[in-house]
Amino acid sequence: MKDARAWMAHLRAHLPLALSGEDPEGVHQVRVAGRRLRVYLDLLGYRVLREDLRRLVRGAGRVRDLEVALTAPPLPEGASLPPGLKAHLERELAQARALLPALLASPWMEALLRALAALPPLERPRAKARLARLEAQTRKRLRDLRQNPTPEALHAYRRALRRLRYAKEFLGLPTKRERALQEVLGGLNDLEVFLGLLADYLAQSPEEEALALREALLVERQARFREALEALGLRPGEAGVEPAS
Repeated sequence: MKDARAWMAHLRAHLPLALSGEDPEGVHQVRVAGRRLRVYLDLLGYRVLREDLRRLVRGAGRVRDLEVALTAPPLPEGASLPPGLKAHLERELAQARALLPALLASPWMEALLRALAALPPLERPRAKARLARLEAQTRKRLRDLRQNPTPEALHAYRRALRRLRYAKEFLGLPTKRERALQEVLGGLNDLEVFLGLLADYLAQSPEEEALALREALLVERQARFREALEALGLRPGEAGVEPAS
């Protein structure tokens, strides 16, 4: 069974890299550490620090989403970012990065790190009881998805699955199935995030090349959505399963 110390060290180690902007992994790993520590709080049964970690994850998330959109966008084979969209994403990234020091190099951040360092180790019986709750929540999300197979329901299940995986890893339990499903669902989520960024751009500049890219990505999203449902044992033809465009 693991405690929070490893992820505390992970968070501290990646803060300078996230602030420097030299490697996109810096911001990504800050967000990962924040998410994992939130799950640790779940296993402790603590309500304190949740909103602080949510603030950290969200603050790093905007930068991470834009970095992925620029460095590894989920484009159709052979396609590239339209120049106008690329310039837009670069401007948005510069603005998001400019906000990071106020978050990651602030007294609030240092206070959060000190508070996290004081977290106690897990007590296995209580942690396993809370794991059971996470398992029940994940099953409920899957039932909701079966009854209402939409991208929103799939997103809610993906988040519950991620929390369950992190909790099981803190308790030293196997997570092979959760990791395999996350691989499938993660690709679809990356596409959804990119489509959101593309929609923001098109609201300002409805250029033809970006509009054509959106149409191609909506077709890709439908295919990936069906693939994700099949990975979960759902038949794509069930219950009006086509995603909204």
